[in-house]
Amino acid sequence: MSEQFDLLFKNGLLITGSGIQRADLGVRGEKITAIAPDLPVENARRVIDARGKYIFPGTIDVHVHPVYEDNVEDCSRIAAYGGTTSVLHFAYAKQGDSLLQKVTEMIEDGQAHSLLDFGVHGGIWEAAVQVPEIVETMKLGVTTFKFFMTYLKQGWYTDDYQLIKAMDILAEHGGMAMVHAENGGGIDYLEDKYLKGPNAHARYFNTSRPAAFEEEAIFRAARLAEVFKTPLYIPHVTAARAVRAIRLAMEDGLRIFGETCPQYLTLTQKIIDERGALAKIGPPIRTQEDQDALWQGLKDGILNVVASDHAAKKKDVNGDFLMQGFGSPQVETLMPITYDAAINTGRLSLVRLAQVLSENPARIFGLYPRKGTLQVGSDADIVVYDPCREYTITAENQHSKVGYTLYENRKVLGWPEMSFQRGRPVLENGEIVAEPGCGQFMPTTGERLDPVVV
Repeated sequence: MSEQFDLLFKNGLLITGSGIQRADLGVRGEKITAIAPDLPVENARRVIDARGKYIFPGTIDVHVHPVYEDNVEDCSRIAAYGGTTSVLHFAYAKQGDSLLQKVTEMIEDGQAHSLLDFGVHGGIWEAAVQVPEIVETMKLGVTTFKFFMTYLKQGWYTDDYQLIKAMDILAEHGGMAMVHAENGGGIDYLEDKYLKGPNAHARYFNTSRPAAFEEEAIFRAARLAEVFKTPLYIPHVTAARAVRAIRLAMEDGLRIFGETCPQYLTLTQKIIDERGALAKIGPPIRTQEDQDALWQGLKDGILNVVASDHAAKKKDVNGDFLMQGFGSPQVETLMPITYDAAINTGRLSLVRLAQVLSENPARIFGLYPRKGTLQVGSDADIVVYDPCREYTITAENQHSKVGYTLYENRKVLGWPEMSFQRGRPVLENGEIVAEPGCGQFMPTTGERLDPVVV
């Protein structure tokens, strides 16, 4: 008797971090149970003809901030419109907050409301109080913690003593440090010089946050992590000089992982002139030369992950630029923008795209091979992608509550047609069919695998 499938994908081109194959894919329950040519359709409950389409493993967005205009439920829904099937959220413990409490609350919120499977990073704003909570927090299934080397005036800054203490704890217990790598004191001085007073102007934003400060902070964080052999993750890498610092650390044998974002891969600092505070992001969007270096870093394996850094904040474009928040809506367009910019220009291969959007995030955060790939035994997190669909991105067709996008009127070729998580439909015919609360919490682990690169 033929194997029974709940879902059977026929005639598609399967794209994973290991290669490309023309094959059918069968799903029973929550798992992929068969990959082979010409799987029989007789006993399949649902057959999907993916002829002319790519079948990707679900995108894993490891850099989402569900604490501004878009909450945990919102972020999961918005992400799903763009083909993402798993998200990792930052749970920030602000001054006076308990890290353990904030992480617990976000896990509970996700279990009640998330449409997608999700994990959590701890975010530390008051290190002297919150670093001692790391070990107890890790028992919840959270092994990655973010520290700020910038935002000194705001009080979010982690000094070297506390960062070293945290790295020592994380190394002992199988955790990983994540750092926002910019020189906080230097930026505060330059902000006072260029973004205050009668001559203050948004055009000086990049001047106040130079690439040299990003490079310096990455170098310093890497050398601190070296002492304790602590794995180190650098989110939102923006500059050629930052790539250089990561490359040097890798050449010296440090376990360091680099992430960049679609906004840095597709936009330049001209967007500040065009959109003002809407494009205020930290670290900033930089030059064409920096953008080119990021693409080369992805190709070479110096950068391992592309994630959204979704931080949907309301902004007053006519107000004081210095007082506007950092961040922009990005989670919905993560896969389509990266696909279009990588594949339709020849910058990356389809296999490399699957690595940086799916497999490497899963490997780095201890989720592989349950997530991030298409193989027998893996969760059936699947995206059917139409490479021929033309789509124009506008604020009107995006789903974040902030009501704007930095990609206004950008045309892309390629868009997700449908998606599934653990065999259940999420996106169909352009609409979300998953229900709040159907997402599962994904504990991250210290069993980090090295990223892959082709």
